[in-house]
Amino acid sequence: MINKLAEITLRSQVAKDNVALPKYFLSWDKIQKIALVISKDETLNKSALDKFITDSQKYVEVFFIELASKEPSFGDWNCFTKKESSFLNLPKKMIANGLTQKKFDLVINASNNFHLFASSVTSMLKAPVKCGQTYDFNEVQLIIQKTTPFNLINYLNDVVKYLKMIKT
Repeated sequence: MINKLAEITLRSQVAKDNVALPKYFLSWDKIQKIALVISKDETLNKSALDKFITDSQKYVEVFFIELASKEPSFGDWNCFTKKESSFLNLPKKMIANGLTQKKFDLVINASNNFHLFASSVTSMLKAPVKCGQTYDFNEVQLIIQKTTPFNLINYLNDVVKYLKMIKT
């Protein structure tokens, strides 16, 4: 019952966030600022991810979702713990207000498609291009499926490959 209420709340939030947001595709060359949404559910190799970020030569801000934790795991990332989560496992108002002020060229949601908190964060971040693995809540425009077994770096490389194919 609570999960259904959270889904309804999220759908309403995404619809509201999508109204004022212009959407258009940018090629990889035109993208300067990237938001990367990942969750602790995924196998994470931080050093490999840091190398990917450095090699991309883009400004990348990481939003790491670890709702089972009491304290953030990383000081150089935006970590969301249970303190930032509401009763419905969505971001609290104070977190939402901060997220809606941020602007990016690209948001990549590499979290599991059932992760409502990640979908909410993806929706709140302002960017003309949003990428994820599913269209369940209408928060992304570019859908790139994960491969099995999942590897975050391979997924990010796939996103870059497809964005390089886009000609604007």
